[in-house]
Amino acid sequence: MTSQEIPSDIALLAGPPLLGHLFNYGLFGILSAQVYSYYNAFPTDPVSLKAFVYGLYAVEWVQVILISHDAFQVYGAGWGDLNALTSPQWLWFDIPIMSALVSATVQCFFAWRIFILSNSRILPPFIVLPQIALMQCGAGVATGVITGPALNNNALIQEKAKNALIVWLGGSAACDIIIAVSMCFLLARQRQGLASDKLISRLITLSVETGSVTASFAALDLIFCLAFKHNNLHMLPAFMLSKLYTNSLMLVFNNRTKLRQMHDEALPTPRAGHVSQRWATSSERTRSRGGGFPSQEISLSKLSRSSPGSHELGAHRAADGFEADVELRKPRITGSTQVRAWGPGVLL
Repeated sequence: MTSQEIPSDIALLAGPPLLGHLFNYGLFGILSAQVYSYYNAFPTDPVSLKAFVYGLYAVEWVQVILISHDAFQVYGAGWGDLNALTSPQWLWFDIPIMSALVSATVQCFFAWRIFILSNSRILPPFIVLPQIALMQCGAGVATGVITGPALNNNALIQEKAKNALIVWLGGSAACDIIIAVSMCFLLARQRQGLASDKLISRLITLSVETGSVTASFAALDLIFCLAFKHNNLHMLPAFMLSKLYTNSLMLVFNNRTKLRQMHDEALPTPRAGHVSQRWATSSERTRSRGGGFPSQEISLSKLSRSSPGSHELGAHRAADGFEADVELRKPRITGSTQVRAWGPGVLL
C-alpha cells in the first residue's frame, strides 16, 4: 500500500461524520422508543395516521441502513484510505434527499394542523407553509442530484451546490419558525382565564421547543456549509436533521397522554344545577359514519335558561390531545338531555 500524506485538518474531515453517525443512531433509538409508545398508547387511532407514523419510521430505517453502509466503507473497509474518507458514498441520497423529503412531510402535516386550528382557508401561514416546504424539498433533492455519485470529494459539496443548499436549509429553517409562531398565536387566542389555560400554556411551550430545535439545526447546518467550505463540519448537524423532525412529530403525537390527563384535571366537578360533562376515554370514543371523528357526550342536568353555565359553555374550548379539539357551543334545549360535540380530529 502506498503511503498517503495525512492532511492537517484530518480531525475536521473524519470527526464530524463519525459524531454524526453516533448521534443519528442515538436519535433513531429515541424514535424507536417513541414509536413503540405510540403503538401501545393509541391503538384506536385512524389507519391513515398509523400509516403516516409507520411510513416515516420505515424511511428512517432505510436511512440508518444506508448511513451504516457508508460508515463501514469509511471507518471499516476503507480505514486509512483518504479516498474512502472523502468519497460521498451514499451520502448524496440519504442526507439531502431523504432529509428533505422527511422534513417537508412533517412540515406539511403541521400546516394542516394550523389550518384545522384556525378554521380558515385564507390564513397566510396555511397558504405559505406548504409552498415553502415543497420548495425546500425540491432544493434538497437538487442538492443530492448535484452532489451525486459523480462527485468524488465531500469537500466540493459546498461549492457545487451552494445555491441549492441555501434554499434547502434556509427554507427549512424559515418554515419551522413560521410553524412555531403560528401555533403560538393560534393557541394564545384560546386563553380565557379558565383552568384550561394551563393546558394551552403547555401546548405553546411544546410548539416553541419542537420548532426551535429543528430550525436551529437547519440554520446551523447552513452556517457551517457557508463558513467552512473545505471540511466536513457541516455533516454533524446534517446527519441529525431527519431524525429531529420525526422525533419532534412523535413527541407531539405521544404528548396527547399528558394533555388528556391535564384536561381531565382542569374539568370542574359536577354539581346539582350546573352542567355535568363526561368526556369519553380513548377506548370509549366512537366514530361517526362519515368523517370518522370521535364524539364527546355532554350531559345537561337541571339546566335552566338563566343558568350561567350555559353562557360559559359556549365560550369554552377544550383541547383533549389529537382527537378532541372541541368547541362547545351554547346548547339549544329541545327537550333532549344530551348534546354531542364532534371533534375535527386535530393533533394538538
